[in-house]
Amino acid sequence: MREPVIAIEVWRYECLCCLHEWEETFEVWHVADGHGGDAVGYRHDGQSSTSPWTGLMCPACHACSIKTFPAASAKRFPAASVTRQPAPPSQRADNLALLRLLRRLHAY
Repeated sequence: MREPVIAIEVWRYECLCCLHEWEETFEVWHVADGHGGDAVGYRHDGQSSTSPWTGLMCPACHACSIKTFPAASAKRFPAASVTRQPAPPSQRADNLALLRLLRRLHAY
């Protein structure tokens, strides 16, 4: 039996419906498989679990639209450091002009 290497990872999540943010801590078990590969297992609250980015549900509104911040970037940010990017300006006028041109050329 090979000795596992255990790492602790903190993952941040944000619900895209209600904007609730939370963190969860996972134990990541890395074990060599004997063929040059690595087998990885996850434990959460002492229980075996799936990977941190699958099967997510918001604890506040129970929605399944969750944005995951990987463990590499989940270094206990202050809440203000994770900011939303403003929506890009609407380019509807340019899109309509392009659409009309494409229709005139029978390309759309």
